Amino acid sequence: MSGSTIQVTQSGGNATVDFTPSTKVVEVTPAQLTDVTAGSCVSVHPTPETAPAGSAVTAQSVRVSAPVDRKCPQPKAQAGSSATPPSSAAPAKNRGINGTVASVTGNTINVTSNDASGAASQTAVTVTEKTKYTKQTTTDGQAIAQGKCITARGTKDGGGTLQATTITLQPANNGKCPQPGGNHHGH
Repeated sequence: MSGSTIQVTQSGGNATVDFTPSTKVVEVTPAQLTDVTAGSCVSVHPTPETAPAGSAVTAQSVRVSAPVDRKCPQPKAQAGSSATPPSSAAPAKNRGINGTVASVTGNTINVTSNDASGAASQTAVTVTEKTKYTKQTTTDGQAIAQGKCITARGTKDGGGTLQATTITLQPANNGKCPQPGGNHHGH
């Protein structure tokens, strides 16, 4: 790392990422159920066995973050989505739950979320010993350091350098970074 340029090692070789003070930088760190508190924001990824609709889900993973201006960010609507329910020929996707924690009691997190029209609903999220927890905090370029995993999004300039609009940092797992498709990862 030098100034506002990062050299990232990835499976296909090295990549260069530039960032500025306006680049949004967030850090994802391990967490636990005690980090999930009333008023915090959560993004819940249900287990594959959880029914896609209903008022209760079992969490495979929970990401907790602080509200911004007293609000939790809502997921962006997917292109082509509509209010029409899927036909029985196409299985419904098991979408995540995003919202504000209303309460935590034992192994149940009650999450309040709003639909596109603003109507509030509450979902009971059951957590188990297999549920993975992470905490997302907003930070700045000072948190970028050698050895951390980085996911950068933005546009490539003519020289192939990614001009990052967002950077997500997370610790390596046994010296390895996750490799989802299309993202620049490395350390």
